Amino acid sequence: MSTEVDNILHILVRDEKTWLSMAEEITCNSKIPPKDLLHDFYIALHSKIDSGKVKINDILYNDSLNKAFIYKMMHNLFIDTIRVDKDLLIDKDLKNIIEADNTKYVDIEKVVDDIVDGFYWFDKKLFNLYRKKFHSIRKLSAATNISHVVVWRTINNCIKEIKKKINEK
Repeated sequence: MSTEVDNILHILVRDEKTWLSMAEEITCNSKIPPKDLLHDFYIALHSKIDSGKVKINDILYNDSLNKAFIYKMMHNLFIDTIRVDKDLLIDKDLKNIIEADNTKYVDIEKVVDDIVDGFYWFDKKLFNLYRKKFHSIRKLSAATNISHVVVWRTINNCIKEIKKKINEK
């Protein structure tokens, strides 16, 4: 099995310029370098072939490389990388806001708290969980066992109401 994997990787490396331009296209305007994405792709492909999740026939199509499969796998790897980085960036930004002496932020926070206090108990509880703990509708939905559609509608309605009341002031 490992010799087949090595042969596939050698074939892929021969066309490295093609895959690098594909990675540049995928990562355009992002902080992720295309070479890093390409190397992560090689590693992911090797491990998926070893584990049996990807078959060699998926990569080779009529004795040539399946560019659509390679593009899709590289794109999915890029999306996964962004998701992980996004969660880390959100946490870092929130810590910076909390640690900073930012009176404008605190004033807006008080205004939002006053508006949220007037909400129905369910909306208030769900919105406060979303705002202060989860920052993600899917994570909040999973933690509370409430449908993500209900969570999304509730959060969306709360945000609209808050914007409306702030614009009135």
